[in-house]
Amino acid sequence: MAEVYFFDYSKEESVLRGIASLFTQSALVKIIPQEGSVAMKLHMGELGNITYIRPIFVRRVADLIKRAGGRPFVTDTTSLYPGGRNTPDKYLATAASNGFLEASIGAPIVIADGEGDEGVAVPVESPVEGCELKETRVASKIYHADSLVVLSHFKGHAQTGFGGAIKNLAMGCVTKKTKGALHSVTIPMLDESLCDGCGICVETCPSQALTLENGKLKRDLKLCQGCSTCLFSCPAGALYWPQGAKEQLQVYMAHAASAVLENFKEKVGFINFLQDVTPHCDCAAPAGKPIVQDVGILASLDPVAIDKASLDLIDQAPVILSPAPASPPDLLGRMHGTDSLVQLKTAERLGLGSLEYRLVTI
Repeated sequence: MAEVYFFDYSKEESVLRGIASLFTQSALVKIIPQEGSVAMKLHMGELGNITYIRPIFVRRVADLIKRAGGRPFVTDTTSLYPGGRNTPDKYLATAASNGFLEASIGAPIVIADGEGDEGVAVPVESPVEGCELKETRVASKIYHADSLVVLSHFKGHAQTGFGGAIKNLAMGCVTKKTKGALHSVTIPMLDESLCDGCGICVETCPSQALTLENGKLKRDLKLCQGCSTCLFSCPAGALYWPQGAKEQLQVYMAHAASAVLENFKEKVGFINFLQDVTPHCDCAAPAGKPIVQDVGILASLDPVAIDKASLDLIDQAPVILSPAPASPPDLLGRMHGTDSLVQLKTAERLGLGSLEYRLVTI
């Protein structure tokens, strides 16, 4: 049975000491190679988002990695959608605005996929649950690291119910091409009866896949990259995700996560931060008000177990958002109209980890 270590915020003890205890007791320290490169994968927040992982926590982990003999670098990939993270220059500027600088976090910051296309193709073998993903292009700087520490802000997500370790691997460690392939199953559908031809979606589409002809919206699906910018920008609500798309995206994500982990085997560990648990992900600005009381921090060598433990702890936490958006079990999934366990069940089936775990409070 997988072990998940838990630093409980309700104890009101030093968080920095808690992170150090998690790092040691969860055996993360054992995955650090002497003089080897350690990719610290995290989302540094969209410009305007304020609920990403605090830089001081990242600094603590970087210091612990160096103390264990590793050479850490903080990394993420460029976003598919337009904003403050879709090019390396824009992402580095956004990261700096959010407090992520080498001087503040104690490690260099590297955009792992360069301009968005620097990756190594890993075949998707023996797919399950109807996944048609053929390959995953893992961002080069992550692929070539000697070990990987995945730091995830656990929160809600409009398409997948929640974002945690699995999503951080699947969507955050890959190139734009694979991001687009994952999102191909969630390309929005159009309800023509609701479309008023305002053209806002045409203006916001980053791939020029939309045009207006005689006041009617036309789409070129060959150009569409599946980012759903059109859906989020439509004031009339004329665009919607196909039925079953959220669950299918989770299936694809599990396969992508499996491909990312293929290169690390026993050299990967996970830390989930269960605070500022907002309805939406760190790509959103704003991401909404926190749903539950801050819970704590988890660490494990098992990505499935740590995400399942995170879901369970959030289901048990006091709800502070009023009115409550949904009720347990799977509060985050239910509030977004999906079963967020799909990604975990698929990941377990692919051999990434176990839904069964033992929670060890430190």
